[in-house]
Amino acid sequence: MEIIKMSEAHRDEVKRMSEVFYSSAAVAHEVPAEYIERNINEALGENPYFTGYVLMEEDSPAGFSYVSEYYETEVGGMCAMIIDLYVDEKYRGRGFGTRLFEFVFKEYSHAKRFRLEVERNNTSAIALYRKLGFEELGYMQMIKED
Repeated sequence: MEIIKMSEAHRDEVKRMSEVFYSSAAVAHEVPAEYIERNINEALGENPYFTGYVLMEEDSPAGFSYVSEYYETEVGGMCAMIIDLYVDEKYRGRGFGTRLFEFVFKEYSHAKRFRLEVERNNTSAIALYRKLGFEELGYMQMIKED
């Protein structure tokens, strides 16, 4: 089990896993195919604030995640937002989620806060996140999309 930075060689597998993830109950709404491509392109590009990772089992991608960094005034420093943690069904229950978080906590040790979003009905993910020290923030989130 290994976690590596996403590369062009992972594009097809990350796209396949993204299509499964973004059409599942783990997300609030389905994500269009063009967004999936845009996400992968961004992760493979030069953006220093958005990085894609692939969870590997031997030579096979077992999952993926993105991490986005931003400055948060209420904690006075950089934050790491864990975006989209997906583990392929055949690899679940083997510690990949925990390993990903251990990796992120180490890789982004400069972060003052780690943040993520989770659907309220995703009880297994919530249990993992609580076990890892996450707690509900309590803020209502609002968005405006173009």
